[in-house]
Amino acid sequence: MSLVVVGTDTEVGKTVVSAVVLGRYARRRRLAYWKPIATGAEGETDTGLVRRWIGHRVEVLDEAYLYAPPVSPHLAARLASRPIEPEVILSQLVQHGLDDPLRNLVVEGIGGLHVPLTSQGYLLSHLLKDMHLPCLLVARSGLGTINHTLLSLEAIRERELSLAGVVMVGPRDKENKAAIEKYGDVKVTAEL
Repeated sequence: MSLVVVGTDTEVGKTVVSAVVLGRYARRRRLAYWKPIATGAEGETDTGLVRRWIGHRVEVLDEAYLYAPPVSPHLAARLASRPIEPEVILSQLVQHGLDDPLRNLVVEGIGGLHVPLTSQGYLLSHLLKDMHLPCLLVARSGLGTINHTLLSLEAIRERELSLAGVVMVGPRDKENKAAIEKYGDVKVTAEL
């Protein structure tokens, strides 16, 4: 089953979690990694990292939109005079499915759930709703994570997105984990 790895924020560990999921299930299933939108391409991209880490075991697909500056997608698109068209991403998602119906995708989101993708107010959460894929939520383990994770869970539920699980990244914090599980009414699937 395909899924989208989303985060409570930027730099929370979505790429690492994507690679771990790919590595965990690559023996049992044909898998591919796809990050449709990426900014900050002046250095090594997330796609490049995944290709280096696990590209020998899974297929790694190129981004639909790749921008150099490390800024919000809507701003990067405006600066590049190349707007993000959600229909293009959705069309590519369908095409990836048609290219290999037996292949499952691990799709990596960008930023947090409500990061704007277009200047018209189309958010990542809108794209997730249009994709119809379950979401694996990645959260930091440290200070501030309870609020960010509960807000993200609320956004997932408000949009009626399917939640595949919650992964906490960073030093283990049993109190934060317990609070997220209790107040978020969710089980933390894994801690990395």
